Amino acid sequence: MASEIILLSFSVFVVLFLGVGVVAARRGASTDVDYLLGSRSFGSWFVGLSAGATGNSGFIMLGAVAMGYTMGLSGVLLALSWLIGDLTFWSFFPEKVNRIARDRDCSTVPELLSSGIPGAGSVRIRQFAGLLIVVLIGAYTAAQFSAAAKTLNVFFDLDMSTGIMVSALAILAYCTTGGLRASLWTDVVQAIIMLAITTGMLIAVYFAAGGFAAIHAGLEAIDPSLTKFTGTFTVWTLLAYVLGYAAAGFGFGISQPQILVRLLAGKSPDAARKAKWIYVMFIQYTWHCMALFGVIVRLLIPGIDDPEQALPIYAFQNFDPWLVGIILAGIFSAIASTADSQVLVSSSSLAIDVAPGFYKRMSARFGVRYQQLVTFIVGILAAMVAIFFSSSVFALIIFALSTLASSLGPAMFNIALRRPTTALATGSCMTAGLLVAIGWRLLGYNLTLNESLPGFVAGLAVHEVIMRMSSAKKSP
Repeated sequence: MASEIILLSFSVFVVLFLGVGVVAARRGASTDVDYLLGSRSFGSWFVGLSAGATGNSGFIMLGAVAMGYTMGLSGVLLALSWLIGDLTFWSFFPEKVNRIARDRDCSTVPELLSSGIPGAGSVRIRQFAGLLIVVLIGAYTAAQFSAAAKTLNVFFDLDMSTGIMVSALAILAYCTTGGLRASLWTDVVQAIIMLAITTGMLIAVYFAAGGFAAIHAGLEAIDPSLTKFTGTFTVWTLLAYVLGYAAAGFGFGISQPQILVRLLAGKSPDAARKAKWIYVMFIQYTWHCMALFGVIVRLLIPGIDDPEQALPIYAFQNFDPWLVGIILAGIFSAIASTADSQVLVSSSSLAIDVAPGFYKRMSARFGVRYQQLVTFIVGILAAMVAIFFSSSVFALIIFALSTLASSLGPAMFNIALRRPTTALATGSCMTAGLLVAIGWRLLGYNLTLNESLPGFVAGLAVHEVIMRMSSAKKSP
């Protein structure tokens, strides 16, 4: 009976998401610019909350909880390190990105990346960037579907494959038809649910554990390092950790297409700029709530085999089925708000940027329906990847965002600052950043310093060297 009540309670919210998506789709126009950018009509609250909900992903409800559970109080260091990068990006770049996209009439991130490149080489850069997004954001999307499946496994004992397909189809039901407008509208609703759930869960476990003194004493008894803000870090490993994830936070903002496309969709450069504190406060608040929740659950339910399932396990063991369904909706909100955005940017990159000539022919013949079909296909392919290639949500997300930050990040940095560039310099910049990031991880150096920083620096350095060499050749 409990499972039926949980399913009914959860279904109410799924129907709500679908309803919002349907209404958004009906409000939109049957044009490419509306499907891709919602006709560039969104204000700062929509941009900030939507970007925040999208940025959270399944990591907040599962990965951040697991970090708190395994690392203790030092699990919040990642959020604080990320804050440095977030503030840097959101203080200087959103307004620039929106203005350049408007000036150059760019509808996708690869199109924006290639817009400052003279000559025919811009098409190759656009295709290369589009391919990177399809592969890496596709992997990121697969991680979201895996996160959803882990949650459904706890609540309904669904096997992973079934959970992945159920989650994918529920998300595709509204984002395929409504495009970015449906994604942003549902993001705002999902953001509100996330705020309620993260706040409520932290308050619940705090009082269940007996307050601060009892929590501190209990964690000390398990492992004294759990109560230390710096955990087991040394001075140098702490510095490397903070610098690495600060770079990842900056790289996340300047490279993740699901975030950048929301800046493109802002109704003005000013709206994009004003979204800063809405985004930053939402991200930091929900992240800290869930990391601290994980810390306290380590005391209440020790020995969880998969800490990424700590939130659904605690909810299932301690709450009324109706409330459990609402909590499940909160977890699903975090996952869906990211997955739908990633499916859309991956599909637009595949349909429009990887093969622009073919897209023009198909769009002329079928209109928006062609983009909708590609969106559905990309979503199903991401679900298949999630089924056949298992990995932790945290590991897969960190790898995808770090490699994107290292490859697309330096190129977008140059575009946003309107720095002179060429197809050779931008292509080499992206390739160098990508290879350094992958090599850094394969060598295991990422355990000390996240690969985003060396990859990003390498990309910028290669770009600078090639542009200087090009200038020297032109000099008499």
